Amino acid sequence: MARMLVYSSDTASLLPLLVHEAATRGNYAPLAAQAEMLGDELESMIAMGMHNSVACAQDAPRFAGAVQRTALEATLMGTMMVDAMEAICGVWPRGPVDTDFGEPLDSAVPALLLSGEFDPATPAFYGAEAARGFADGRHIVVPSQGHGALRQPCVQRLVRQFVDHGSAAALDVACVAGIRSAPFFLSFSGSAP
Repeated sequence: MARMLVYSSDTASLLPLLVHEAATRGNYAPLAAQAEMLGDELESMIAMGMHNSVACAQDAPRFAGAVQRTALEATLMGTMMVDAMEAICGVWPRGPVDTDFGEPLDSAVPALLLSGEFDPATPAFYGAEAARGFADGRHIVVPSQGHGALRQPCVQRLVRQFVDHGSAAALDVACVAGIRSAPFFLSFSGSAP
């Protein structure tokens, strides 16, 4: 649950208060409620069947030789994620992957790539690397954000402009500089005034 909360600055702002309530007052209800809500949101946001088909075709075959099991065993989560993917992919249907799948992209298609500065799942350097493959591509790193940078109104406007103009080159990205992390909640009423 804590991992999922840090994907967004809005939900990360709750984490210290939720942990404090549980640790000092034995009040686990708010923490449990967030876990329940996040679980429900994930179920409706991610088509797990499609996720598994893509991950089993594109990602899992790369595990062999790349995953250092002894290093993973020394971590908190251990090999749980790798073992789960290997078990799923052992039986999950998947399609073929083009032989040039791992090759650098070279495309004239307009592309807008968005990265949160603190994205724990897809760090900004992934976006920078991907953007190199687009002649009309633009990579924007959204400051103080995690995986959910698209939630920011400024970013939503940029996406609309990109779609309207069919190009990333002319976007005025000045609003991005003003994006800040949500302040930490100090009580259930919110942050300090």
